[in-house]
Amino acid sequence: MRFGPGLWYDLCMNGQLRLLLILGGLVLLFLFLQDKLGSKMLSIEQRDSEVLKEEKSDGVNAVESSENGDIEKKEYIEISNPNGKTVKVNVEVADTVLKKMNGLSKREFLGDYDGMWFVNTEDTQNPFWMPDMNFPLDIIFVDSKGFIVDIIASAQPCATIENCPNLYPKEKYRFVLEVNAEFCKLHEIEIGHSIKQYF
Repeated sequence: MRFGPGLWYDLCMNGQLRLLLILGGLVLLFLFLQDKLGSKMLSIEQRDSEVLKEEKSDGVNAVESSENGDIEKKEYIEISNPNGKTVKVNVEVADTVLKKMNGLSKREFLGDYDGMWFVNTEDTQNPFWMPDMNFPLDIIFVDSKGFIVDIIASAQPCATIENCPNLYPKEKYRFVLEVNAEFCKLHEIEIGHSIKQYF
């Protein structure tokens, strides 16, 4: 069979017509689905955000949304006294040399139940200091078994590095929790109380 210019034109037009009909059908199907499922899709998004809020409030698998929109796990510790009273503190974990060096310096504020959790791979008695800090802190030293071995209450910020004293704990420690000054007094946290990590 030989294709002539007229037949070729007819086949192209039929192909274009078919393509146009298919595209038109897809557009109509999309509009129909958007009209019918639009409210359901919205309710799914609302339900997901409600689930995230519940997870945030119960603290067990808490998550939060970062600035770029990613969902990330919220890390926290619980401090318990012998009477069974517990205090939850959301923590930023400092487990690298750079994070430990920077600590909470240059921060403008710290939430009432927020802190920084310093992690060491072995016991140490290295000092802490407060250069470039904008507010005082309670520094809580914790041993490898999770018991508080020392507390430096209301450690004051330093104006310059040259005049910044080293703050030595009385005992060796594995972890350190930094929280706002007066936190230990407010929540009756003392040496010997235990701390559990939830991350």
